[in-house]
Amino acid sequence: MVAVRNTLRLILLAALALPACAPLPPAQLPPPLATSTPATVGTAAPTPDYAATPLPTREPFGVGNVLPYITQSGDTVLGLAAHFNTTAEEILALNPGLPLTATLATGQALSLPAYWFALGGSPYVMLPDSEVVYGPTTVGFDIDAYVAAQSGYLKTLAGFVAQRNRTAAQTVLYVARQYSINPRLLLALMEWRTGALSQAEVNSDVRANPFGPLPVRGFVTQLIWVAERLSEGYYGWRTGRLTSLLLADSTTSRPDFYQTAGSVAVQYLFAHWMGLDEFNAAISPGGFGAAYIAVWGNPFAGPPTEVIPGNLTQPPLALPFAPGQVWSFTGGPHPVWGDSTPWGALDFAPAGVHGCDNTERYALAVAPGVIVRADDNTVVLDLDGDGYEQTGWTIFYFHLLSDGMMAAGSVVATGAPLGHPSCEGGRATGTHVHMARKYNGEWLPADGLLPGIVPFDLGGWVAQSTGTAYHGRMMRLGAWVEACTCSTAQNTVYWAK
Repeated sequence: MVAVRNTLRLILLAALALPACAPLPPAQLPPPLATSTPATVGTAAPTPDYAATPLPTREPFGVGNVLPYITQSGDTVLGLAAHFNTTAEEILALNPGLPLTATLATGQALSLPAYWFALGGSPYVMLPDSEVVYGPTTVGFDIDAYVAAQSGYLKTLAGFVAQRNRTAAQTVLYVARQYSINPRLLLALMEWRTGALSQAEVNSDVRANPFGPLPVRGFVTQLIWVAERLSEGYYGWRTGRLTSLLLADSTTSRPDFYQTAGSVAVQYLFAHWMGLDEFNAAISPGGFGAAYIAVWGNPFAGPPTEVIPGNLTQPPLALPFAPGQVWSFTGGPHPVWGDSTPWGALDFAPAGVHGCDNTERYALAVAPGVIVRADDNTVVLDLDGDGYEQTGWTIFYFHLLSDGMMAAGSVVATGAPLGHPSCEGGRATGTHVHMARKYNGEWLPADGLLPGIVPFDLGGWVAQSTGTAYHGRMMRLGAWVEACTCSTAQNTVYWAK
C-alpha cells in the first residue's frame, strides 16, 4: 500500500529537552594533513595551506573540446554526459569499449568531449562520496561516546522522533540511518553553523536550531530538512538529473565538471538558503571544507574509499514471501525514506488482508545474511555477513510489526521469517512491507542507478519505473504486473516454477 515515510510534515515533534573513490587530479584536492584522526572539537587542529596547491581555473573553450578525466566512484557514461554537457554517443566515440549499461571502474583515464557552460562553480572538492553516505567510513564510529565527550551544548539536547524520546546523539543517528547520511557530516554542519560541539553557552534560539537560521526551525525538523536536501543533491548529481543549482537570491551556479556527488550534495544544501557571495565563500577552501577538516581531519588524506565500484551487480534475491502464497505488488518505485531519497523502494502486501488488519504471514529474508538492525519497525539484512549495514549489500525492510521481528544479530537463511507486514511506522493505507537496497551505504534506485543499471530483481521479477512515484511494474520474461493499491490478478506477483 502507499506509504508516506516519516517526513517533515508527518513526524510529531516534541519540545527540546532544555556523513574506492578515485582522487581527482592533485590540483583539485586539499593538501593532506599529517593525520586523518578525528580532532576533538575545541582543540587546535592543523590548518591546511591551500595556497600551496592552487585550484585550477576554468576558462572558456571551444565546442566539443576534449578534457582528461579519471573515473570516480559511481560514474556511468550517462552521468558523465550530463556532468560534461555532452552526449553518451560522443563519449563512446572517444572511449570505445566503455559499458553503457554498467557502472565504470574507478581510476580509468578517459577523454571526454565537453561543451562550455557559463556560471561554473568552484573546482574545490569538499568531500568524497564516502563522507556523505552512511557507508564504510562510519564503521566503528560511536556517536554516543563522541557527542558525550564534546563540550558543546548539543549533548544536552533531546528529540522526539518515530514516537520515541531520544538523546541528541541517538536522534542524529536515527535520521542518519534512515536517510543513509553520514552522521559525522551532520555533526560537522551543526558545529560549523552554531558551535554545537564546542560551545556550551549559547542562547535559546541557537539551542533550538542547531543548524542555525534555515527555512525550517527545530532540532528534529532541521535534521530531516538537511538530510532531505543532501539526498536530493547527492543522488541528483549521481544520476545526472541535477546539473545546476538555483540559489536563494535567484542566481545560478553549475557544479564543476569534476565534482563528486558528495561535494554537490553539500553545495545543493547551501544553495537553499545562501546568496551567491555567501555560497561561493562557503564552498571555497576556507569555507565548510576547512571546518570539516578541523573536526574530522582531511577526508582525502588516506586511501580512497570506494562507494560504488565498477560493474556493480546485484546478488540473486528471492521474493519476500513463501512459495504458494499470493501477494500483491502495491507500490512501484518510490522514495526509500522521506521525500527526496531515490525511488528505491517497492511495496508488497499479502492478498486478502483488509486495511491495516494484522496478518499471520511473514516478510521473508530474500537472501542469507545477518540481521544488523531490528528496531523502529525496521529490519536491515546484511548480505555479506560482516555485521555492518554500512558495507556491501543490505536489504531494508520497513513497516514490520514491532511484535515478532527477528532479533538483531540473528544469522538467517533465505526464506527466514523477519516480521509481519503492518501499517506501523509512519502512515500507510494498508498492511504491507516496504523494501529497498543499499550498497556501501548508497541507496540504489529500484529501476537502476540509471535505468537498466543494476535494477531491483526479486525472484526474476525486475522493477521498472513509469516516472510517477508508487506507479510502475515488475517484469519477468515478458510478463508484467502493474502496481496498484488493490489486490487483483493484475498486480499479483508469484513464484515461477
